[in-house]
Order: sequence, then C-alpha cells, then structure tokens
Amino acid sequence: MCTNARASGKPACGPGGGEALIALVQRRLLERGATNVLVTPCGCLGPCFDGPTAVVYPDGVWYGGLSTDDAAGIVDHLIDGIPHAAKVMEPPGDLS
Repeated sequence: MCTNARASGKPACGPGGGEALIALVQRRLLERGATNVLVTPCGCLGPCFDGPTAVVYPDGVWYGGLSTDDAAGIVDHLIDGIPHAAKVMEPPGDLS
C-alpha cells in the first residue's frame, strides 16, 4: 500500500489518505484474526494521480482512488480472495 509523500506538494498517496488507510486495514485484519496476511507500506507505485494506490500479491490486483471507506473491501480481498471491484485499476505501464 503506497504511503509515499512528496516534498514538492504534488499529489501523493501518503498525505492523500494512504497512511490512514493502511493503519485501518491492518487493524481490521487483526480484528478478523487474519494473522497470516501482511500489509506493508511502500514508496511510490507510480500512478500518483490515482492514489492512494495498492497492489495485492500474489493476485497482482491493483487498486486506485482508495480511501478509508474502502478498507472493508480490501480486507475482504485479502482474507477471502474476492477483489474489491469498485476500485480495481489497470497496472501502470508494462510490468512484465
């Protein structure tokens, strides 16, 4: 989950809600007893203007335009394997 911040003031996931989202997702995972799932902060994933962004591995599902309102959908994906369809996005560029 991107928590990147930019000194330039340009759009970035961290101050755009990424930090709050990762904290909420981690808390909800613990509440549901999902101790085998790891959610980690990362630097820039690329699509800053679509942030906050996240990618779920090993599924390779990318999410954009996230907010704390999406925490439940992300947690459901991480536990049940069902993507949060409303926020799925195409991966940026060629990642092959």
